Amino acid sequence: MVNTPLNHNSSLNDLSLVRPTTAPVSSTQLGRARKEDSPNDVSGRYSLLRQKKDRENNNIALPFCSKSKLPPYLEHDRRVLLFHAFYEEDVFQSEIEEKRIMKCGIYFYVEDGTIEIIQKRQENSGILHGVFLRRKRVEKPNNKGHISSSDGEYYEINDLKIGNEVEIYSRVFHIVDCNESTKAFVMESHDWHQVDVTPLPFPRDSFAEVYKTKMMRESGVPGVDRKRKMHDLKAVMEAMLGKQLSTADRGMFLECGQDALCFHAIWDDREKLYGDIQYYRLFYYLADDTIEILPIQKKNDGRYPSPKLLKRMKLPKKGKAPDEGAEYYLWKDLYIGKVIDVFGRSMQLATCDLFTTEHYKSHGIELNDNLSLEPKEEKIECVRQIPPYNGFGSEEDSLRSCTCGINRLPPKRDIAKMREKQGVTLQFNARLVADEVCSRQAPCLFCMVQYLLILFLFVQTNRRFVIQYFMEDDTIGIHEPPIRNSGVMGGKFLRRQAVKKNDGKMYLANDMYTGNVVLITCHHFELLDADEYSYRLMENDSKTFPFSCYDNVHEKMTKKKAEICKYFATDYAGQSKIDMSQLVSCCERVGLDLNKQQILTLWRKLDKKRKDKVSFTKLINLLES
Repeated sequence: MVNTPLNHNSSLNDLSLVRPTTAPVSSTQLGRARKEDSPNDVSGRYSLLRQKKDRENNNIALPFCSKSKLPPYLEHDRRVLLFHAFYEEDVFQSEIEEKRIMKCGIYFYVEDGTIEIIQKRQENSGILHGVFLRRKRVEKPNNKGHISSSDGEYYEINDLKIGNEVEIYSRVFHIVDCNESTKAFVMESHDWHQVDVTPLPFPRDSFAEVYKTKMMRESGVPGVDRKRKMHDLKAVMEAMLGKQLSTADRGMFLECGQDALCFHAIWDDREKLYGDIQYYRLFYYLADDTIEILPIQKKNDGRYPSPKLLKRMKLPKKGKAPDEGAEYYLWKDLYIGKVIDVFGRSMQLATCDLFTTEHYKSHGIELNDNLSLEPKEEKIECVRQIPPYNGFGSEEDSLRSCTCGINRLPPKRDIAKMREKQGVTLQFNARLVADEVCSRQAPCLFCMVQYLLILFLFVQTNRRFVIQYFMEDDTIGIHEPPIRNSGVMGGKFLRRQAVKKNDGKMYLANDMYTGNVVLITCHHFELLDADEYSYRLMENDSKTFPFSCYDNVHEKMTKKKAEICKYFATDYAGQSKIDMSQLVSCCERVGLDLNKQQILTLWRKLDKKRKDKVSFTKLINLLES
């Protein structure tokens, strides 16, 4: 049996029918078999020559399979798609720019699906443009806006369409256009015929337009008005080089040249704090109606020498920045005694030189007599306003810090009074008055809360306070004795300090008497009684404590002596002895207006043995004495 050479139509099943033989095969037959081997032969005998012929005849694509294709890195080698896009960036630290439009190009590499983003450079923007995203595959964010750590979906060509918004690393890119090669590729290969590929416009960036116009003026682009006045020396140099200049003001320059009117001006700024009188020379140039103001420096005047107060320019009358249609000072508006406004500074023209006088005479104008440059000695009082007390520290220290310098002295104290009244303290028992309202016109929220707490929580409790008045420095301290199972923590209620009344004056010793209601830190305290030491102290000092003076009370009682005797003789139907409450009823009946402290003073005179009851005859005898 002779070996049959393999042809293109033979298959692997046919190869199984061929039996190997040991018969010799000629070299001619072996070469023919190698030239005519089949592409479906897996034995590796598919020659390169046969592969070339099959590719030229388009019989098959590539070896190993009839449906094989070129790999993407060969089929789309060096194919890049370009999409034009932009994203918005908020600007928080600028007053003239709110949002910034950043234009960029999105490059999509078809061979491996990678994306590269490059920002377009903007001249003189101060921002470092260039590569925004290096070439890599970009993963789509999940529903929460984060990129998943596991393998997820990546952006493909179908995601990059005109009008789409692509979120890449928390930046939203708006695709507005693509180049022609990209448009032709996607419409041919990806069936984008039904997709609108009309390019969209970029949003208007007003700041970029204004900045571009400004930079065109700064850089001197031909045909752009720079809106700047050329320096005089530059104009001279350009004229020397042959540039033609405007001849609008050349007539006045040829007529007047560098002639200038000179006035001495005075600026009196003494109305302001640390203000002073300053002297200047005002030059008015007749060639172009410009004004220049130079200061007059004196030796050791304590001022830094400045070359000019106002450079040579046209001075507007209203003191504002020069604009179109503004009125400017002319030489006819200047005369002796004239007060001109130099951008908020009121200057008076006092004197002038001989040339100025002759110039005005040549035009038929007589100037007034020169004014004296010596200032009038007028004492201007500056009222210093003291800020209100802020509550920190003592009021004397705060006032001292406003009126003195850094090394301020401590506030002065009345040493004689402190030595005389040292250790003298008045003590009163007091209670909170809950039904009182804060006397301020607009009670603060803190006061309202405090009074609500007092009204609803503390009214039904027997809260008592001990108010101490220190006569050596007129300070007040409040202490609350602790009561077991009261629900209120006792202790110091108010530290020792000076307290003001509603009228702004301090509480003095004559304000502390039994029955009085004092307002201390938005709390109303009623003084119930005092200790024996305080009563004796007040009774012995009738000048400081007028309500504790027995002579004043006796004088008022003597005037109502007949009514009091009639009350006990006819109207009073009680026992022969009376107590303090019956004495109060008697005073009210006869029309005596006595406060609690005065009644206590009278009662202490009647009841010296402190038996709480005395005979009414003793009261009548006391009035007759």
